[in-house]
Amino acid sequence: MLLRWSAPLLRCAGSCAGRQKIITIEALGNTAAGKLIQNARRELEVVQCGYCQCGQIMSAAALPAQNPHPSDADIDTAMTGNICRCGTHVRIRAAITLAARNAHGDALASKAE
Repeated sequence: MLLRWSAPLLRCAGSCAGRQKIITIEALGNTAAGKLIQNARRELEVVQCGYCQCGQIMSAAALPAQNPHPSDADIDTAMTGNICRCGTHVRIRAAITLAARNAHGDALASKAE
C-alpha cells in the first residue's frame, strides 16, 4: 500500500505515472501525518503481532487529511480491507481518533482499554 496524493492505494491496483506524489511506508514516518499515527499507536499500545501494521498505518495516516473529525463508521470504512489477526480493532480506532484530534489541536482522546 502507498499514499498517492494523500489517498491510500494498493500498489497492485493502480498505476503511478507522471509526477504524482507517492509516499511509501518507509517514508511515512517523515511526514506529519505519519508521525501522528505512529505516536498514537505507540501511546495506545496498538501493535501486537505486526501482521497488519503497514496497511493499517498507511490507511490511517490518510484519513485525517480527508476527514478531520472521523466518526467510528468513517474509520471503519477507511480501514476496510485491513485485517487484524490480534483483534486490536478498538485500539486501532482509538489511535486513529487520537491522531486526528492531535492533528487538529483538539483535546486528547482517552486511552482505549
